[in-house]
Amino acid sequence: MKIKKICPVSVCCQLIVFFVLSASTLFAEAIHPLDPLDASEIESAVKILRAMPNFPKEVLFSTVQLNEPPKAEAWNYKAGTTFRREAFAIVMDRTRNKTFESLIDLRGKKIISWKEIADVQPLIFDREYEDLRRIVKADARWQAAMKKRGITEFDKVEVDGWAVGQVDPKFTGRLMRGLSYFKGDGDNYYGRPIEGVVAIVDITRGAVVDLTDTGVVPIAEKGQDFSEKAIGKLREKPKPLVITQPDGAGYTLRGNEVVWQKWHFRYTMHPREGIVLHTVAYDDDGKLRPILYRAALSEMVVPYGDPDANWRWRAAFDVGEYNIGRNSYPLAKNLDAPENAQLLDAVFADDEGEVSERKGIL
Repeated sequence: MKIKKICPVSVCCQLIVFFVLSASTLFAEAIHPLDPLDASEIESAVKILRAMPNFPKEVLFSTVQLNEPPKAEAWNYKAGTTFRREAFAIVMDRTRNKTFESLIDLRGKKIISWKEIADVQPLIFDREYEDLRRIVKADARWQAAMKKRGITEFDKVEVDGWAVGQVDPKFTGRLMRGLSYFKGDGDNYYGRPIEGVVAIVDITRGAVVDLTDTGVVPIAEKGQDFSEKAIGKLREKPKPLVITQPDGAGYTLRGNEVVWQKWHFRYTMHPREGIVLHTVAYDDDGKLRPILYRAALSEMVVPYGDPDANWRWRAAFDVGEYNIGRNSYPLAKNLDAPENAQLLDAVFADDEGEVSERKGIL
């Protein structure tokens, strides 16, 4: 599985559902050192960065997130006391293909550090998928490969962007791969791959630096849509399942802290890692006993395992090269969660550093 912006599959969402009422997370003042940045804090961090004299002109923001405080500060925090509030940002200079990391003091409204990280690439940005699509379709070699397969209406072809994976060392820069699919007049183009054609694109230069065409493979004649229009009458829906909680929810939500029976933990939505649990503890006869400080997916990869030259590089680094948290899609009641579920929101910084509120992704 590879997760990206245009993928509507709800498995991208974090299936953590709380049966409670919750306030909006857009402007929620932090009451704990581990609370995620709210919209005003994201805006403040970006504003402070852009005010730097040497800040690049054309940038993309890979992340603007909470710089988590030291473990001891979080565990020992007492309600009502002051605490540090810092943002961590990864910024890419698009024109020079340079990556920078920064720490921002949100209370002092100043930059703690700004440094270039050499020989690295940030995660794929949402806008780069569209950039890649445009660059590939304008390439004469790609157009010739499509015509060889009898395809002349290029608007009926979808070019799907991937992280580049393993590549010949002669190719350098900000690279992505483009895979082609024939969508025709349908929606589900993944069922009609145009095998054998793979483009390597330098996003910074805006050019296809390599186009592989290993020969024509027949394309599925029919579309792979699952709508009633495509496949005819749908099967009868199952009988409804009703879940109720007549006495209310079995746990409470205090800001970003969940208390359920004797368990206490905090949750956040990380743009790269997705759902993160913090300070998991158990009420042991009135004393909170620490169990786990931080739980998250630090990395997760899906290797396709096909030895074919056009496939062997495909190992979707879902938690690593793609923002699994920021790319999460809203959950739907009666589909992803029970009808009485209360879905929670999250806020992120988008590619431009603007606040993006995501409704119901938890």
